Amino acid sequence: MLVVDSIHFSLDGTKILDGISARFEPGRIHGIIGPNGSGKSTLLKNICRIWEPQSGSVMIQGTDYRAIPRRELSALVTLVPQNATIAFPISVFDIVSMGRNPHLGRFEGLRRKDREIIEQALRQTHIHDLKDRNINELSGGEGQLAIIARAIATEASLVLLDEPTSELDVKHTLEIVKILKQFKEQNKTILVTIHDLNLARRFCDTISILYNGRMFFSGTPEQAFSEENIRQVFQVHVREYKHDDSTFLDFYT
Repeated sequence: MLVVDSIHFSLDGTKILDGISARFEPGRIHGIIGPNGSGKSTLLKNICRIWEPQSGSVMIQGTDYRAIPRRELSALVTLVPQNATIAFPISVFDIVSMGRNPHLGRFEGLRRKDREIIEQALRQTHIHDLKDRNINELSGGEGQLAIIARAIATEASLVLLDEPTSELDVKHTLEIVKILKQFKEQNKTILVTIHDLNLARRFCDTISILYNGRMFFSGTPEQAFSEENIRQVFQVHVREYKHDDSTFLDFYT
């Protein structure tokens, strides 16, 4: 359970989040959409406490996250950042093993259980055969799957993903969607910012629309992608059409 209550956040004197309130239930994929600069990535960073709101609260499992020790919080919440790049040579296995750090003592090495969890995360993301490769040698899609495998290895109950399918091909996009569905089956709370509105419409259980740092709308995908909402927020028109029991969006100016 995640409850965000009236959070305000400014950076260098610029207001980015302006009184955001929302409630995110476990066992659902919560899509967060909005124009560039609407505060989507900033919201995720405030939720995982990379940044802290100047006012308001973030409650995780009924507890204000400021009262949760950092190491414990890192085991509860994990963030898959947008277009993550690693500036130094490191193997895929070592990247994924970082997900176990919140569960280890200060000078403790990986235990048998940790290695089993890492191996499972590599298999779940279909990159087990790449575990000895340098992550900088991978394709964009493979590298993104490695970062998601690291998130899986944390065993966190709250998973935040910032544009995880950005610039990926169809194959890797569908692999990530499959992983999100697996998180849902495990009753995790999943928040994903997403720019592909058709993808959000098809696979998310709820949609939150951010606009100018405020919560413009929160509810079902059917309600979220109304003509009025899309016109006001994205300055385009939308119409829906169905094919084989799936709903697709067509945008036009």
